Amino acid sequence: MRLGLKILVLCIIAYSLFSYQGTTAQNKKESTNYPNKDSELAILMRDLVENTEKVKKQIINGEEIEFFIEFKKLHTAVPTEVNLRDDGLYTAFTESYIYSVKELINTENDKATLYNNMIQSCINCHQQICPGPVKRIRKLKIKK
Repeated sequence: MRLGLKILVLCIIAYSLFSYQGTTAQNKKESTNYPNKDSELAILMRDLVENTEKVKKQIINGEEIEFFIEFKKLHTAVPTEVNLRDDGLYTAFTESYIYSVKELINTENDKATLYNNMIQSCINCHQQICPGPVKRIRKLKIKK
């Protein structure tokens, strides 16, 4: 009976160690995918990418485009770096982006060009403020 109890305890310890290692590997992978953790602005940007991918497909398929992002939140979302808005550069880039989105929404002609202009406004901002995602953003462009 004592041998059975020792085997059971060893199995529980081994299971716990393997479970912990899997969790650690998963957490490390998540932190690599999102180096800016979960600031309000970082989450908004991830949602923005998801929405932009949908809009890209809608344009390619000739469908009505739909944005589900509240663009005004770009001005109020709490960033990872609290000083982000201090010099006014971020705000100017945000306004440029919002303008390009409105232009895209309000036109019936050449949505692909206006969409790519919108993506370029994202690239312009990220090249100056947060260069990490530029490569990913470039992939959002519609190839003509």
